[in-house]
Amino acid sequence: MSTQLKKIKLSQIRLETSFRNKEKDLSLEFSINRNGLKVPLIVEEENKNEYVLVKGYRRFYVLKFLGKTDAECIVEKLTSEEERIIKRLGIELHTKRRTAYQLERMINRLLENEKYNVKLIASLCNVTVGTITKYIRSSDINPEWLRRGEQTGAGRHAFTDIHKLNINEETKNYIADKYIARQINKTTVDIIKKAASEKSFKDIPEENLKQCIDQIIEQQNKVYENVKEIVSENSLQAGYTKSSHIFMHNLILSLLTRIEKIFNSSYYVKYLSNKQKDQLITSLRNLLLIINPPIKWSEIPTEDQLHKKPEDENGSSLEH
Repeated sequence: MSTQLKKIKLSQIRLETSFRNKEKDLSLEFSINRNGLKVPLIVEEENKNEYVLVKGYRRFYVLKFLGKTDAECIVEKLTSEEERIIKRLGIELHTKRRTAYQLERMINRLLENEKYNVKLIASLCNVTVGTITKYIRSSDINPEWLRRGEQTGAGRHAFTDIHKLNINEETKNYIADKYIARQINKTTVDIIKKAASEKSFKDIPEENLKQCIDQIIEQQNKVYENVKEIVSENSLQAGYTKSSHIFMHNLILSLLTRIEKIFNSSYYVKYLSNKQKDQLITSLRNLLLIINPPIKWSEIPTEDQLHKKPEDENGSSLEH
C-alpha cells in the first residue's frame, strides 16, 4: 500500500460517519495539548488538497477543539466508504476501544451493501464469524432499549439475552429498565437467563414473574442453587409441579441434616437456655403440625352419620 506522511490543514479533511458519539475525551485532550499529536491521522486523498478521514476521529475533534489548524497525516490511496469502514473496523475489533453499539453500527452499515456478508467481513477483519455475528444477531431488539442503554453506558450484549427470554414483553421491559438504570449488571442478567430456562420457571404465573425476578436480584448470590430455590418456591406457590416439589423436598432434607449435625454438637445443646429450648420445641411442633395437621371437629362424623345406612347410586338402601 502506497502511503506518505504529510501535514494537512484540518479544513481540507472531510469526515464520514464516525459511528461514535462526539463525547469529550479529556485525557486525550490533555495529552495532545501537552505533548502534541503523537499518532498521525490516517486519510485518503480524494483530489488535490481534498482528503477523507479514515482513522483518528477522536484526535480530529480534539485538535479542532484546541484551535489547531493542521495535523500530521498518513495519506493513503483512495478507496470506497465500505473499504474505509473495514480498515477502521479491523482495528477496533482487535483494540476494543469502541463500544459494542458503535461496532454494531459499523457492521450494519457494511451489510447494507449486498457485496458484504458476515463471512467476508470476518475474513477482512481477521476475526471469527462468531465475533461479527454477536454484534448483529437479534436485530429486532427494542431500539429504545439500545438508545437508552447507550446513554447510560449499559453494555450492549445483555439486551440480546433479555430479548430472547421466553417471558412476556412486560417482564422483559421490567428487566431491561433495571439493566438500563444500572440496578443490575450482565452477570445478574445471565443468572435470570439461566433461571428462566428452568422447567419450574415456566409454571410461575405471569402476574408473579416480577416478584420472582426481584427475589433473584435481591439474592445477590452467585450460588445458583439459591436462585433455583427461589424459582421452585414461586412455582409451588402457584400449584404442584413434580420437579419443584422434588427439589424443595431434597432441599428440606439437606437442611434437616445440617440441623441434626448442629444438634449433635454437645456444646450447642448443653448450653441452651430453657427459653431457647422452648423456642426450638415450639418451632418443631409447628412444623410437625403443618405436615400432619390435627383432625378438625367439622371432619368428625356425627352420631347420625355413623348410624346412617349406606345407599347405592340410586338412593336405595344396600341393607338386606
